[in-house]
Amino acid sequence: MRGRMSGMQDFSPTRRTLLKGLGLLALAALPACRRAQEYAVQPEDGPEWVRPGEATCFATCMPWANGAFPMLAVCHDAVPTSLQPNPAYSARPGLPAFAQASILDVYDEHRLATPTFNGKSYPWEGVQGAFRAWARAIQGGRRTALLLPQGYSPIRQQQCAALMAHGGVTCYAYDTVCQSRSSTFKALEAVQDATVGKPGHYPTGFGSLQELMADMPGIDLLFIFTPADVAAFHPDFADMLRQTSAETVRFALFEDETSKCCQYTVPQTHFLEEWGAEADAHSNLCLRQPVLHALRTAVSEADALHALLHNGQLPLGEESCKLPARTWLEKVVGNLPQALKKGYVNGACPLPTPCPVATKHVPYVHPFFADGRFLHNRWLQETYDPLTGVAGAPAVYLSKKAPESRPVSVRVKQYTLPAQPWSSIQNDLFPLLPGLENVDSYDLCEQPCPLLTQKGSCKPTLSTYTAPLAPSPQWGMTIDVSACIGCAACVVACRAENNIPTVGQEEMMRHRDIQWLRIDRYFDSTHKKELFVPMACRHCEDAPCEAVCPVNATVHTSDGLNAMVYPRCWGTRYCSAACPYQARTFNFRDYARQSLAATHLPTNPDVTVRSRGVMEKCTYCVQRINLAKAEGSTPQTACQLACPTQAIKLIDLVKDAPSKVCTTFDAAGTKPHTLYVLSK
Repeated sequence: MRGRMSGMQDFSPTRRTLLKGLGLLALAALPACRRAQEYAVQPEDGPEWVRPGEATCFATCMPWANGAFPMLAVCHDAVPTSLQPNPAYSARPGLPAFAQASILDVYDEHRLATPTFNGKSYPWEGVQGAFRAWARAIQGGRRTALLLPQGYSPIRQQQCAALMAHGGVTCYAYDTVCQSRSSTFKALEAVQDATVGKPGHYPTGFGSLQELMADMPGIDLLFIFTPADVAAFHPDFADMLRQTSAETVRFALFEDETSKCCQYTVPQTHFLEEWGAEADAHSNLCLRQPVLHALRTAVSEADALHALLHNGQLPLGEESCKLPARTWLEKVVGNLPQALKKGYVNGACPLPTPCPVATKHVPYVHPFFADGRFLHNRWLQETYDPLTGVAGAPAVYLSKKAPESRPVSVRVKQYTLPAQPWSSIQNDLFPLLPGLENVDSYDLCEQPCPLLTQKGSCKPTLSTYTAPLAPSPQWGMTIDVSACIGCAACVVACRAENNIPTVGQEEMMRHRDIQWLRIDRYFDSTHKKELFVPMACRHCEDAPCEAVCPVNATVHTSDGLNAMVYPRCWGTRYCSAACPYQARTFNFRDYARQSLAATHLPTNPDVTVRSRGVMEKCTYCVQRINLAKAEGSTPQTACQLACPTQAIKLIDLVKDAPSKVCTTFDAAGTKPHTLYVLSK
């Protein structure tokens, strides 16, 4: 019998109050961010997979020394959830793995939160006062140096020209990805060109790092804006920073060796939180707009230079809603609202001058981690490098004289790194950039060898393909293994689109990582070259996994998909044991919750978040297929959009089936819908 005590209320919980409380908790867990501007790629003007009212795309770009990367920031409820290629941009298809994974840096809890002075926390009021003093010093003619990124930005050019007009300011530029490279390692050369771009220099008129080091004794103020960790690559420059009498200021997203050597460290905005404009590698001007207000108080490069030009007035807090960088952008671009919808302006920038090929072996730039600036990224840490077969850190490469059974370790300075033997390398060691040597924070996990043979060698053969006798559409996929370069952009795109969680270092070492798509490497013994084979669920017509599932959790749909019904799955793993392609993964733990706690990245609401104890696998991005079906358009998968060589295509096998396919990687009797082709 329920009753009320005098003077007290009945707080018995009901289902309604419980759900209301859970809703409030969910709102409290969302990042405190809002859409920062009104110019967006509207659903009627955007790509066909944008669903009106649910997802909004903002055209923006990632600054890069060899040419900016145009992209779309996909937002749900004004919160960016993924970065995808801009379909209106045709000069360069796809989007590199590190560019997609850079969205994690927005929410990274290790971002610089407060300024520092001599290693100790420093208030923003003190930084504003310092900016006013620095602006007066520049106007008074004090010797000032700016070390800037290597790329080309018309906003940066105008601001630097105005600063240099004072007479005491000199500008320099530096970035490790612009260095000349060797051309002896063809596989690595191809993936570097497709990801970090061909090395080149833009006509900025700025000095080099060597010139800055020569001028250091006479400099009173030094501002460093480079994304590269200069001190990690040049110990002499690091010593100069420690010993100089000049005031040194480092603007950075994360703490690095350079920031440790400087007096002041000022938090810098992420490129998704700022206005800007950068040149790509094809003379186009790519525009950058904030898709959310800065999650932490920070300063962009353009706003910092503006403050030095205008009496040190630094926009912070609520003032950041009206950033002066946008005013500079309006000077560069005439019809800014229309240009922002497209994301770039054709032919508005100079072309870079290519760097000559290095005459000797030089350190390479890693296609995932670049020069080490992405080593902290969890998506990249848990992505297997197709060139080496390891995850967690970069590797070095040995000549054919090395043992070929398993990767070995090489001692580079004080660090032990994995080394992979390659027949095409003539010298004993193809070294890493210095910034990539600090890998002691994450252990290495070796990817299981391909199942075709123990040594991973093959003899590709072409066979005639017969389309399935079923009503259209029968969805399938073609993958051109002769075009695939092993950049793994498709792997990261799949993770971002389908809410694939990270599992952490301990689970990675147990080979419990969740990957819907992996890239196996084989040696083509016929043509004497390496082949990269993207491997995911093949969506077989006669799928062994469907026959063994005791609860009918994996089923075949009428349009040719091998689908998963997650609520039915008991996690028996019979389907995984029966799959000849090892294309299924199992949630041993509540990885989704752990991943959210580690990355703070909001999930894609169009895709189910899987719970512990279920099997999961590639679905051909069924959410995109269903949306395209409703809109009467042609669907494209996330991996297809991200591929820089356009090796992946989602097709209707009834209408667009290829005549010849490579059956070397097929298991007998499965009749897979994912077909491998050889274009050359």
